[in-house]
Amino acid sequence: MTYWILFLLCFVIYLLPCLPLKTLQGNTKGWLTNVFVFFGLLFHAGLIYQTTFLTGIDLNFANSLLITSWIGVLLYLLINASNHYKGFEFFTLLPAIFILFINPFMSGHNYLHETFSTMAILHIVFALLGYSFLAFGALFSIFLLYIEQNVRTKKIHTKILSSDTSILQLEKNLFRIYWLGFLLLTITLISGSFFSDEVFHTTLILNHKLIFSVCAWFIYAILLLGRILFGWRGKKAIKFSLVAFILLFLAYFGSKFVFEILLP
Repeated sequence: MTYWILFLLCFVIYLLPCLPLKTLQGNTKGWLTNVFVFFGLLFHAGLIYQTTFLTGIDLNFANSLLITSWIGVLLYLLINASNHYKGFEFFTLLPAIFILFINPFMSGHNYLHETFSTMAILHIVFALLGYSFLAFGALFSIFLLYIEQNVRTKKIHTKILSSDTSILQLEKNLFRIYWLGFLLLTITLISGSFFSDEVFHTTLILNHKLIFSVCAWFIYAILLLGRILFGWRGKKAIKFSLVAFILLFLAYFGSKFVFEILLP
């Protein structure tokens, strides 16, 4: 019962800022959205406790997505506290709503063993943080792409998607997110080579997960190096980042989906 109460409260609170309600129009929408998001995060955290930590640490596919989406919404609240990015809530709350919606339909468990060392648990924490930052960066880059198109073509009404800051500042913020995500991903790959046997019950082997992860790391490295050396920006940078994130998503969540959902 507690699960469903938290689920419904979180679902409705995240959904409200995305609806065309009169009370959420004009200058009041920004701070009202942040209020909704704040309380949504509280219920979201309670839901994560119910599904992931109540009977042990269960990091199955659905719960990992739930944690990733919570971190993404938290980052949205932190980065958009001053309401500079109008319409960005659609890019963060709608994916979170979808993840919430599918959570009750996902079965299977993936409990962490009680004998896991502190370093192995830290590896998992860094991995989830890295994936969350880079997922948020992918959403932010799509928002930036729409803002750029709106500036050039005016196809999208500025009341829906707009930014009080310049595109250059948007790109600086985006690359700060990517630098943090890249650092966390680097730590994850390095630590994974030491704790693979403990976490995954197998020695480090060359499989699709490792290949996709390393390929994603190289693409992010090329993107960040290109930014430093050649000032890469705009569509080129966004395309690189999205390709890298797709590979990273396939490496972690794709693997979990296949082994836990399709082939339990």
